[in-house]
Amino acid sequence: MVLAAWVVIVSALVLILPGAFVGRRMNLPWPVAFAAGPAITFALVSILTVLYSAVGFEWNAVSALVGLVLALAGAWLYSRLLGTGIGRRLAPVPTDTGEPRVGRTAILRAAAGLGLGGLIIAITCIRPVAKTAFAGLNNISQVWDSLWHASSLRWIDETGIGSAMRMGELMNYDTQGFNYYPNTWHALGALLFPLTGANPVELYNTYSPAVLAVTVPLGVASLAYWFARHRYGVDNSALIAGTAAAVAALFPSLPYVEVQLTSVPNAVGVSLAPVAAVLVLSVVRDRSRVAPAALAVAGVTATHPSGLILVGVIVGLWWLCEGLWRPATSRLADLATLAVTAVLTMILISPVVIGTIRVADTNELPFFDFREEGIGVLRGLAQGAFNGTIPLELNHFPIWPLIIVTVLGLGVLAWLRCWAGLAVWLVFALVTTNSVVSLGLLSYPLGAIGGYFYNSPHRLTFVVAIFSAAAAGVAIGVAVIALIGVIGRRFGQSDETSVKGNARAGWLVASTYVVLLALIAGAAVVRYPPNAQIASKERGGKYVGPDDLAAYAWLASQPDARDVLVLNNLDQGTGWLYPVTGVTPMFPFYRANEFSERQRDLFWGVAKIGADPAIDQIVRDMNVHYVIDSPTSYWEFQRGRPDPANGHQGDPFLELRENGAPGLTEVFRQGEAVVYRVNDLVYPPPPPVEGAPAEGVPPVEAPPVPVPAP
Repeated sequence: MVLAAWVVIVSALVLILPGAFVGRRMNLPWPVAFAAGPAITFALVSILTVLYSAVGFEWNAVSALVGLVLALAGAWLYSRLLGTGIGRRLAPVPTDTGEPRVGRTAILRAAAGLGLGGLIIAITCIRPVAKTAFAGLNNISQVWDSLWHASSLRWIDETGIGSAMRMGELMNYDTQGFNYYPNTWHALGALLFPLTGANPVELYNTYSPAVLAVTVPLGVASLAYWFARHRYGVDNSALIAGTAAAVAALFPSLPYVEVQLTSVPNAVGVSLAPVAAVLVLSVVRDRSRVAPAALAVAGVTATHPSGLILVGVIVGLWWLCEGLWRPATSRLADLATLAVTAVLTMILISPVVIGTIRVADTNELPFFDFREEGIGVLRGLAQGAFNGTIPLELNHFPIWPLIIVTVLGLGVLAWLRCWAGLAVWLVFALVTTNSVVSLGLLSYPLGAIGGYFYNSPHRLTFVVAIFSAAAAGVAIGVAVIALIGVIGRRFGQSDETSVKGNARAGWLVASTYVVLLALIAGAAVVRYPPNAQIASKERGGKYVGPDDLAAYAWLASQPDARDVLVLNNLDQGTGWLYPVTGVTPMFPFYRANEFSERQRDLFWGVAKIGADPAIDQIVRDMNVHYVIDSPTSYWEFQRGRPDPANGHQGDPFLELRENGAPGLTEVFRQGEAVVYRVNDLVYPPPPPVEGAPAEGVPPVEAPPVPVPAP
C-alpha cells in the first residue's frame, strides 16, 4: 500500500499543478486555476504529444518539462497581451460587483470535502486489489479495455510516442496502420514511471483510481458551487461544494463501476467536463478567460470526446434556460464571446476531430444497443434516473438514502432557480433511460446524444450520477447551513454573514462542518464493502490468471525472447504478455486494426507450422520464435470448433491444442497456459562451416606462428 499511496500523491500533483500554474499565468485566480488545473494539464499533454510526434521529439519527463516551460511562456505572453490597449478593449476588466473573492475560509471548506472524497475513492478502489486479489497490485483486470490501457502506458514510456494519432503502431504490430485513440490520460500516466518506480501493471491499477479520486470530486464540487452561487455567498457555496465532493464518493457509479469496467479515460473526461463548462460560462463576465476556458475544454475533449458532448449540453442548456434571459452584457455580446471560445476550442482539438473522422468507419459510435427485454418504461426511467442500470440493477439498486437526498437536491435546485442544472440532469436521465428501453419518438434524438457514450448504460449513468451527487450535496449543504442559522439564532447570532469576524460563529460553522464530514466518512465505511466489491469485481483470473503470469515470466526469462515475436491468440487476452514483461506479442490487444494477410494466414494456420511451407515462410519473415496458448477466449463466438458455414468464428488454436503442430515443440505448461518454441523444421540449423570444429568439441589451439625479428 505504500507504493499505491505514493502513486496517488504523485498522480495528483502531476495532474493538477502544471495546468494550475499555466492557468494562473493566464490571469485566472488561484482557486479557479487549481480547479481547472487537471483539464488544462490534459490540454497541454494533448498539444505537446502531437507536436512532438510531428517533429520527431520523444515524449518523456524531460520533454514534458520543457513543454511546460514553453506553455508558461505562452501564458505569460497572453497575459501581457491582455494588458495592451487592444487587449483591454477586447477583454475589459470586469466591473467590480462588490462581492467578496474566494478567500481562505472558502478554500479550506472546499479542500476538506475534496480531500475526503478523493481519499474515500482511492482507498475503496485500491485496497481490495492490493489486499485480496491474486498478485496484489500486479493483478490483471479481466475486462477487455484494461489490456489496452496498460499496454499504452508501457508503449508510450518505451517508445516516447505519445501522439493520439499514432496509436495504430501499438494496436497492430505488422501493419502499424492508422488508428486514433484519445490517449492523453495514458501519455500523462507514462510520465509517472521514473517518478514512482511502479511497473506498468502496478501503475495501471493505482493510477486509474488516483486520477478519478481527483477528477470526480472536483467535477461534482464545481457543479455544486455553480448551483449554490445562484443564492448563496462564496463561503457558504464552498461549504456546499465541499459537501458534494465528499458525498460523491458514496455513489456506486462514481467511479466504482467505471473502475470495474475499465472505462477510465471516458470517466476522467466526463468528470472534468463540468469544471470546463462552468469556466466557459464565466467568460461572458470576464472575457480574459476565453483562452484558458478553451484550453480546459480541449483537455476534456482530448481525454475523451464524450466530455465535449457534456460540456456542449451544459453550456447550451444554460444559454437557453438562464443566459438568454439574464445576459451579462447583452445577448449578442455574450453569444459572440461564447462563439469565440468555441472557435478557439475547435482549433485546439483539431487533431481529435481529424482522428475521429478517420476512424469513423471502424469505430461506429451512435446507436449501440444494450437494451434488455422485459423492462418497462417506468422501470427504465427509475434505473436511468437513479443509478440502477447494468451492472448495478441486481445487487446495488435501489439505494434509498442516495435516492432520497438526490430527490431533495433536485427540489432545492428548483428553489435555487438553477434551471439549467435541472435540465441537464433530466436530459441525461432520459438519454440513460433510452439506453435501457426505447422511448418511442424520443429514441432517435436521445440515441444521437447517447451514441457518443456508446449508448452504454453504465457510461451514461456516470453522467447522471455526477449531477445527482451534486444535487445531493446541495441538499445536505443547504440543510447544514439552515441548521447553523437556527443554532446561531438560538445564541443570538442571526447568521454567519451578520456576525462576520465573530470567533464563536466561525467555530460554530467549522465544528458543524467537521461533524458533517465525519458523518460522510462514516457512511463511506458503511458503503465500503459493496463499493469495494464493485470496483474490484473483475479481478478473479477468469481469462488471465496466475498460470498466465507464470508463462509470461518463463518467456521473459528466455535469452532470445526480447529480440523475437511471440504468436498469440488475441481472443484469449494473451497480449497481457507485453505490459507484464515487455516481450512483444503479435497481437497486443483483443483486436487489431486492418489485419494483414500474413497475420490472418498465420493466426488461422498455427496448427500447420512445420507442415505448410507457406506458413513456415511467414513465421521466418515475421521472426516468430514462440507461440503461446491459454484458453478460454473472451467471447463465446471465439470458442469451439470454427464453423464458417454457420457463421461461427471458433478458436483457431483448438487444432493445435488437440493435435499439436510439427514445427512447434512444447517447452512450458502450467494449467492451461502453454508455450511452444518454433523448432528446427522451420528454423533449420545452419550448415557447418568447413574447418569449423564439430558441435560440442572444443577448438584446438594452433601453435603460435613465430614472428621474425626485424
